[in-house]
Amino acid sequence: MQSMNALRFEANGQLSVQDVTIPNPKSEEVTHHKQVKHMKKYFLALLSLFLLSHAYAENKDTDMNTATLWYEAFNRKDPALLDQVLSKTWVDIPPAPDQPPGPEGAKQILTELTTAFPDLSIKIQEVLQDGSKVIVRSEISGTQRAALMGFPAKDRRMAIQAIDIHEFKDGTIIRTWHTEDWMTGLHQLGVFEK
Repeated sequence: MQSMNALRFEANGQLSVQDVTIPNPKSEEVTHHKQVKHMKKYFLALLSLFLLSHAYAENKDTDMNTATLWYEAFNRKDPALLDQVLSKTWVDIPPAPDQPPGPEGAKQILTELTTAFPDLSIKIQEVLQDGSKVIVRSEISGTQRAALMGFPAKDRRMAIQAIDIHEFKDGTIIRTWHTEDWMTGLHQLGVFEK
């Protein structure tokens, strides 16, 4: 900053001397350069944050969409869809009695359920994601037309709730924890009737 005297005409017509401060062009240039530099940093930080949040959202959507293919496999009676969504080392918790490990175990369950319930339907009611886990609440329904778990068919319909937690790694399901309300289902199918 530089100080100098300036002449000024007053409204009453008189001339006066006034002390005026003139900014130093070099210091203004430095200040402007610093502001631009800070703006670039903020812009890069915001851009990085946007890209990371977009990548997270995209991964989240991908995992949730992949999880829904699990249910489509049962609804379409298409075991090949399971090969698309399950890792080769997929773990089912808890496994059914005599269920083979990996995707072959899931295919066996699909075959058993769609044989016992030719009109099997699994309707997704809610999907949530927490990190690498996708949680699905669904309703399993169908009319029993063949034996299930050793219980003969009585041509009755059941509708039960299920909760599955699918853990993802590299775009495939590596582990599934699940619980179904089979007690309600067996009551609806007449298993406990005399």
